Amino acid sequence: MRGVIYARYSHGPRQTEQSIEGQLRECNAYAKANNIDIINAYIDRKQSGRTDNREDFQRMLRESKRKLYDVVIVWKIDRFGRNREEIAKNKAVLRMNGVRVISACESIPEGPEGIILESVLEGLAEYYSANLSQNIVRGMRENAMKGKSCGAGLSLGYKIDKDHKFQLDPVGAAVVQEIFKLCDEGKKIAQIQRYLNEKGYKTSRGCKFTIDGVSRILRNRQYIGEYRWSDIVSPNAMPQIIDNELFERVQKRLELNKKAPAARRLDVDFLLTGKVYCGKCGDHVAGDSGTSRSGDKHYYYTCHSKKQLHVCKKKSVKKEWLEREVTKIAVMYVLRDDVIQYIARRVVEIQKKENADKSMLKYLNDRLREAEKSIKNIMKAIEAGIITETTQERLLELEATRHDLQIEIEKEKITRPTLEREQVVCYLEKFKGGNIDDKEYQTRIIEMFVNKVILYEDKIIITFNYSGENNEISLEVIEEAAEEAFAELQMCSNEVLLARPKLQELIVLGVFTSYFKSHINCTEDKL
Repeated sequence: MRGVIYARYSHGPRQTEQSIEGQLRECNAYAKANNIDIINAYIDRKQSGRTDNREDFQRMLRESKRKLYDVVIVWKIDRFGRNREEIAKNKAVLRMNGVRVISACESIPEGPEGIILESVLEGLAEYYSANLSQNIVRGMRENAMKGKSCGAGLSLGYKIDKDHKFQLDPVGAAVVQEIFKLCDEGKKIAQIQRYLNEKGYKTSRGCKFTIDGVSRILRNRQYIGEYRWSDIVSPNAMPQIIDNELFERVQKRLELNKKAPAARRLDVDFLLTGKVYCGKCGDHVAGDSGTSRSGDKHYYYTCHSKKQLHVCKKKSVKKEWLEREVTKIAVMYVLRDDVIQYIARRVVEIQKKENADKSMLKYLNDRLREAEKSIKNIMKAIEAGIITETTQERLLELEATRHDLQIEIEKEKITRPTLEREQVVCYLEKFKGGNIDDKEYQTRIIEMFVNKVILYEDKIIITFNYSGENNEISLEVIEEAAEEAFAELQMCSNEVLLARPKLQELIVLGVFTSYFKSHINCTEDKL
């Protein structure tokens, strides 16, 4: 039989990498004793067995459909799960795929007795999990009521003594006092953050300060001695770093800054952030906003060199219009049936070429063919009456090699699954049929397909992602390809546009030009 191992450890002081090693050792010993060839091991670290949200566990369930193995070996049933309902459901999935679950350390007989014993073990696992959780929460509540640490993240300015009590960390406490002093003097959070990093100060985790991190420090009531855990609030349970008057003054200042219009952040998502570039100067284009005389707020994409350096004259483009236009173009020219079929065909071709030219699978299959050829030659020699001690040893050696190679090939198939053309088509077709005015749909399309958007006064150029990593093409190459595409566009009607091989290649590999004035009636003011 062929099998896989599933191992897991959860959060906790006694649950470590060593527990995984122990589980694998026991499972491998069981497999060897029962003539089971292990082709893969699925491991989840720091994952609770009370949930199915385990990455390798779900991968194991999915790959069982491919019928590459017959059994799943676990150290104990509680490694498979601690919720009887989910255990039963997942076992049923494996059973439908012809896979059994075996416990290496719990001898479960076949037949009715085994069913009862397995049910008892699953029930005990669930009971243990629920009881452990209850005991942990009870212990944490007791610690919280005594003002002791419950193991959560430690705030800057404190340390924990051997009795789990909070004590002052003089170095960190001095940094906290300086942060509150700067804020009380009128410094903005961004200014404080820059100052701290310029000084080389570090957070409690040894990292640089962020704006959000400084904001959390300024609102942290622990610094006036207040300890909080769940619904427990204990005043004066911690050493006080900031006096009450300073803390309250800072809270009032933060509230005023929050309400000040100039300090407010943009309250919308700019879907093309990091993807838009100016066609005039080549600088990046970022989200921007403005308020009209009527008090209405409007959002734009504005060239950085224009807004910050005042050296570019590229006009801002309305956010809603640009995001919708980019989504429409991507849907119109990438999610066409013929383009999807072309992409799927090319994916399969490239994948086959990679598998044929480079993959470990080819190497293993070549070795397997050599081993089988050698076995056939020896068998011919035996049939001809040539039998020696060396011949027998060589035959046994080759059969062992063939067996090992077959196992390695199955392992490689699991780690490097092959995509079928239908799978690629099915995946891409999931993006079709959405509403281009829907923000969620725009987000999905832009994240999946759009690599760069270059803004000019009279056109945009869009490059699409064409590999697992974002492609990096210079603006010069993009513009040259776009001009070539536009020359094709002038000679073609929309109906035969994708029939032109050169233009089809440009579109699929990531370049398409949309000339606004060629397609829609718009003025420079609208742009």
